[in-house]
This record gives sequence, C-alpha cells and structure tokens, in this order.
Amino acid sequence: MSDLPCQCGFGEEYFTIEGGRSVCTVCGATVTGRLTGVFDQAPPEEPSAKRVLVVDDQPFFRQRIGDILARRRYEVLEAGAGLEAVRLLAQAIRAAETRPAERVSLALLDLNMPGLLDGFQTLGVLKAMDEDLPVIVLTASPPTPELLRTLGQLKARKYLNKSSKHLDELLLRNLEHV
Repeated sequence: MSDLPCQCGFGEEYFTIEGGRSVCTVCGATVTGRLTGVFDQAPPEEPSAKRVLVVDDQPFFRQRIGDILARRRYEVLEAGAGLEAVRLLAQAIRAAETRPAERVSLALLDLNMPGLLDGFQTLGVLKAMDEDLPVIVLTASPPTPELLRTLGQLKARKYLNKSSKHLDELLLRNLEHV
C-alpha cells in the first residue's frame, strides 16, 4: 500500500469535494488517508457573516462568484487586479483592529491577471500580509504538477477549476470547512 493520498501524490493538498468524496484535482483519483488543512479546523462556534475577497480581472466571474457567495450570506469584497486586492486586504486588516467583523476570512484568487501583480505575486503578498488567510485559487489554468508545487510553496489552501460546469456546487462544498 502506498503512502500517497492518491495516484500522483498531490491529493492531500490539492483536492476538491465531489459527490461526498474527496477527489485529487491533478489525477482525478479518490483521495485517501488523513487530509490536512481545512478539515483539521473546528467550525466556528457561532455563525457569523464571513467576508470573502474575490480577486479576478474578469467582471463576469467576479459577479458570478459574488452571486454564489451572496446566496449563502457571505459578504463579498471584489478586486479586479492584484494591487486592488492588496489595498482592500490592508484596509480590512486596519479596520479589524477595532471592528473584528471587518476581517477578511477567505480570499478566492484567479492566477491569470494583467497588471502590476499577477495572481502568483498577489498570492504571495496576501499571505505575507496575513499568513492565516485561507486562499483558494479559482482559475482556469490546468493543474500541472509544477503549478501545484508553486501554489503549495505559496501556501494556497486549494486549487479549483473556475471553468467547471458545476461551479456553484463545487465552490460552496469547498467553502463549508474553510
């Protein structure tokens, strides 16, 4: 029996939840064994509105993701560029010092963005600003081993394909434990 959680070995960190089972986003195999990260955290004791930073240069996807999150009562902050995302997170961090409800509890980030900061650079800066901020990469980029290694080094929580025809379900099921 292999010590790997799936066929390729990336499934422990890069998986999605489909039909009640965890599936590796690289090889498509069922992920077995102990999953680290998001499932180790206890759910919050008291339900509260979570603030989610959605970073994507395409207004259509920001709107689509915002609509999905709003149906579940998430408060959505939108950024169309990496630098804008950094500014919004900085404002939220400052505001949360006196008003904890202003804290951003999750970021959804596209990788392919034009501007001063691409998605990888934005991820690095966001994690440098708040190392505990869970960041889910939501992109159409194919999940190559090199890409997933880079995302792991930058401490992204998950990789999800935003081109999925079941984006609503995929996103909401993966947010349940974040």
